[in-house]
Amino acid sequence: MQPLTKKHSYFLIMPLPRTALFYLLTGGLLITLSSPTHGQTSQRWFQIELSIFSNESLGDRDEEMWNAERSELSYASPLRRLDEPGDLLITDSMIAAAISEPEELAIEEATIELNDEELAAADLAQRLSAVVATGPQPPRAQGEFRFFDLLRDPNVQLGPQDSDFQQTNRAIERSSEHRLLFHGLWRESLADPNEAIPIYVHGGLKYGDQHELQGSITLRFNDNRDRIVIDSDLWLTEYSAVADLEGDWQLPPIPEAMLTPVDAIGASEPGLAMGINRVFHMQQSREMRSTEFHYIDHPAMGIVILVEPYEVPPLPIPDFDFEDAN
Repeated sequence: MQPLTKKHSYFLIMPLPRTALFYLLTGGLLITLSSPTHGQTSQRWFQIELSIFSNESLGDRDEEMWNAERSELSYASPLRRLDEPGDLLITDSMIAAAISEPEELAIEEATIELNDEELAAADLAQRLSAVVATGPQPPRAQGEFRFFDLLRDPNVQLGPQDSDFQQTNRAIERSSEHRLLFHGLWRESLADPNEAIPIYVHGGLKYGDQHELQGSITLRFNDNRDRIVIDSDLWLTEYSAVADLEGDWQLPPIPEAMLTPVDAIGASEPGLAMGINRVFHMQQSREMRSTEFHYIDHPAMGIVILVEPYEVPPLPIPDFDFEDAN
């Protein structure tokens, strides 16, 4: 399947089979871009945007046999995660206070009854809103506190104002056959194959300490430095309340360094006992050109990705009048 360059178009929103999904997704990203020529420099920056979504079709998921003995799941080491601007709002003391002194839910009698999972989610949302309302503060007691420089800092999750995937993500969310699990948008200088560090990925619903989607992706140059490569090592877990809790499926623990302040609060919440029906493992590598929209297919999930050259702006020169200073 050939990649497409970006140009404007519109979506036809309707449930589509897996073979037609590519045309649905590419419709929102058909925007013509020029392909600038870059010299072979050691620091070549790119803006990277990708979305990972589920394929809910049981027919597609049943195309392959998913065997626990053949699925060796593990996290790469070293591993990094995207920085979230919201990380600056929460301190260790705020987390401790939220965990040790939970506020009681105020649910009116007129509201509908909630199950245990919905009650836990509502309670967590209430506590998080109280925590965030007390920020911003430095996340650590020591060291210099600084806000992210969204134009120059690498691996910082950017906001929707910089996104080209808003229409694509809306199409995924409106489809009855797919669910948006993860959306990432950041900038960085890509590395050679032996220097690239994978990025931690998680998304979808949360069950205990785990999410439906876990794993990592790696962005790097190929050996000739004339193509960008995405290496995906992802697993999508299918949970069930009636599954065998003593089954053979084993999920690796999430590396502690990848946990966010929100994860620390959520870890204190009692979770429902859920078993694992199946784990869908995705291990693929794809070479790409920059400015081309790519769709990576799998029976249980898919990835859409766009990598564009990015020029880091110079730091602004302070407007300082030396004559007045004297």
